[in-house]
Amino acid sequence: MPNINLTHQVIAREAAKLFEEAAPFTMGINKGRQEEFGKESGGFKNGDSVRIKIPSVNQVFDGSTYAGGGAGDSNQETSINLVLDGRKHMALQFSAKEKLLDIAEYKERILKPQMQTLAAAVEADLLTRAYQTVYNLVGTPGTIPSTMKTYAQARAKLQNFLTPDGDRRTLFTSDSNTELVDASRALFNPVSEIEKQYMKGVVGEAQNAKFFEHQSMPIHTNGNKVVGVTVGAASQTGSNLSVGGVASGDTFKKGTVFTIAGLFAVHPLTGVPYSSLQQFTITADVTSGGVTAVLPISPAITPAAPNKTVSGSPAAAAALVFVGAANASLRQNLMFQKDAFTAAFAPLPVLASLEGYTARLPSGVSIRVMDFADGKADNEFTRIDILYGFAAPRAMFASRITE
Repeated sequence: MPNINLTHQVIAREAAKLFEEAAPFTMGINKGRQEEFGKESGGFKNGDSVRIKIPSVNQVFDGSTYAGGGAGDSNQETSINLVLDGRKHMALQFSAKEKLLDIAEYKERILKPQMQTLAAAVEADLLTRAYQTVYNLVGTPGTIPSTMKTYAQARAKLQNFLTPDGDRRTLFTSDSNTELVDASRALFNPVSEIEKQYMKGVVGEAQNAKFFEHQSMPIHTNGNKVVGVTVGAASQTGSNLSVGGVASGDTFKKGTVFTIAGLFAVHPLTGVPYSSLQQFTITADVTSGGVTAVLPISPAITPAAPNKTVSGSPAAAAALVFVGAANASLRQNLMFQKDAFTAAFAPLPVLASLEGYTARLPSGVSIRVMDFADGKADNEFTRIDILYGFAAPRAMFASRITE
């Protein structure tokens, strides 16, 4: 006889749990924002959003005189939007006979492979969005890291930007895992037995981060212009950089990393320059229309407090040095702390006249299972939906490790 516990509620909860097991990136980032969507009544749709506020970092003054005799810093709190713009679903078809499976068989034969596929698609999407926001980068383009030193350099990037110690993860490819020499692999510390058992791809812990082997690490492809680009004018600030040394039709791709000669990274609180140049990432694709172009960049060029990001303004004609060759395709591994990124999974409602259930797990994952039938063919159609949004409020808490 059929298993009477094979209900929409059971299926939805099992689906969400299976999704969690196959999604080490999603499970390693902040997902607290879904509560803000949950405060609304009714359903959710693509385009719904919440605003995330980011506190300002003001300067510190010496002595007892208020603001050193000046007016003091205005509160320049910034914000970004988290938009529900990710929507994916699995479409399943069952005969009446297949619906007689018990939950164990249903989970293993049908639900598990479907949720692994869905998780892979969502992870690939989120990882692509994530790496494009991250301007810190280590490694040699075109070379798979073979020692733990490269990952130590990524950790140093996080330390320089005062990243909290806990909740750090490194996601890397199987090739990168293989290339680590035996001596480096021995440096991995064991992770908890629970994580070994339930989280896919867990390798161990090193450099204050848990390492996960991941098959969906994104590939970044540069544009055709990476040589001869210079700053177009002196004293530029903000999130747009005017550059010269280009020709009509030259391309710059979102996620491309570069440095500017003479522009150094700074301590996030004191503003004291480090010895390394500040890295920037291009935040949108650009095609030049002539001999100049404007590149949208992150972080913004802010040479003075509050929220200081660089040691000064770029000089006119200062050279831009890009990571990787023209049109090069480079795999991007990632080390990050939980709060570098945030995602929200909205609880989709079951549509009127249809049967289904929306599972909301404590982790923040929400998945809807919903059925509709074809009585003539004696078939039932099931869709498993997930609606989500993503933002990077603390991209400085992450570093790419390029291959």
